[in-house]
This record gives sequence, C-alpha cells and structure tokens, in this order.
Amino acid sequence: MPHEITIGEIYIPPFLLVISLSYIATHLTASMLGKFNVYKHLAYPAIAEISLFILMSLVIGLLIPFV
Repeated sequence: MPHEITIGEIYIPPFLLVISLSYIATHLTASMLGKFNVYKHLAYPAIAEISLFILMSLVIGLLIPFV
C-alpha cells in the first residue's frame, strides 16, 4: 500500500502527486495538440482531453513506485 510522502512535517498523499503530474502532462500534451490543429478532427475535444488526463494519471500512477 502506498505511503504518504513527507516533506518536512507535511504529509502529502501519493494520489495528489500523481494527479498534479498528470495535470501538467495533460496540459502540455493538449497545448501541443492544439498547436498542430489536431482538435479540428475531433467531435468532442473536451472528452478527448478528459480521456487523456485519465490515461496520463494511470501511466504515471503505474510508473512511480511509492515505497
């Protein structure tokens, strides 16, 4: 089971770290997709961005070991 990350005397839950990193990664990826006009080929860009956020959080959650 994942444990809290301690920074000084502040306990940070690992889920908060995963969500923060996935939000940053999704924002960078979505801005690159917007720069290359990929969103004009999608029917619902908001759903595509939420799906990308979920996929990023799954991948980051699997790649970061919390010991």
